[in-house]
Amino acid sequence: MMEPRHLVIARALLSEIDGGRYEPGDSLPTEEQLMASYGTSRNTVRRALQELANRGRIDIKQGSGSTVRRPRRPIVHVASSIEGIPDDERYARYVERMSKEQTEEPRLRFQARRGPAGGRIARLLRIDPNRPGAFVLCRRCDRMFGARLWERQLSYYPGHIAEGSELETPEDIPTGTKEVLAAMGYPQTRHWDVIRAEMPSIKDSDRFGMGPGIPLLVHERLAFSGDTPIRYTVTRMPADRHHLMYVEGDTSEDDLLDALQANTYDD
Repeated sequence: MMEPRHLVIARALLSEIDGGRYEPGDSLPTEEQLMASYGTSRNTVRRALQELANRGRIDIKQGSGSTVRRPRRPIVHVASSIEGIPDDERYARYVERMSKEQTEEPRLRFQARRGPAGGRIARLLRIDPNRPGAFVLCRRCDRMFGARLWERQLSYYPGHIAEGSELETPEDIPTGTKEVLAAMGYPQTRHWDVIRAEMPSIKDSDRFGMGPGIPLLVHERLAFSGDTPIRYTVTRMPADRHHLMYVEGDTSEDDLLDALQANTYDD
């Protein structure tokens, strides 16, 4: 079966990009030039370029042509619990590394609000939505670099645990929320994680400043104190900016630093 013409052109352009003929930031030939080179229609050329854009390899700007996308260097951060690493809501070391690679200043933006207990979150946190006064506290942490949203983390707490505590303050908690819960009699003893990929909504693409073809990583975690669910966290992050690292067993500081610098892109 013959391959569609636009895919043949897309494959040829991709080969030239990977071969170094077109470097990141370089402009590709114009539509007219590609039409002449491949002896095809404008519509076929546009479909070929859109194919590359959907794969996250080029950016298309109306009136400016197509340019090879500059790959972002993903940042590796620790997703598992390690003694000496701050609470996962703060990602202090992650932010420290990011500040060295980004030209903008890092900052955290917080919100804390109560909401009704219902649906999947109520089931995960084992909250009876019919109980009078039942609610869920949601803490939102936006990790920003300049005006760009880098990560958004939503953490949900059972209302009967969070009510009247420091968790309800819409600001950073220097000791970390894990320590706050422990001081309240709910030390975290275990958790499960689910990591999945999903294509962003139009709103998310705009919110994160994502180009076409880039999925979101969605990291879910349900933490327990004994058999009691104490926090459900969902973190959304563009997949081209993030690597998650898990470790098992004793890990030295040197091993951890080596792993945090690991990257799929060549230097």
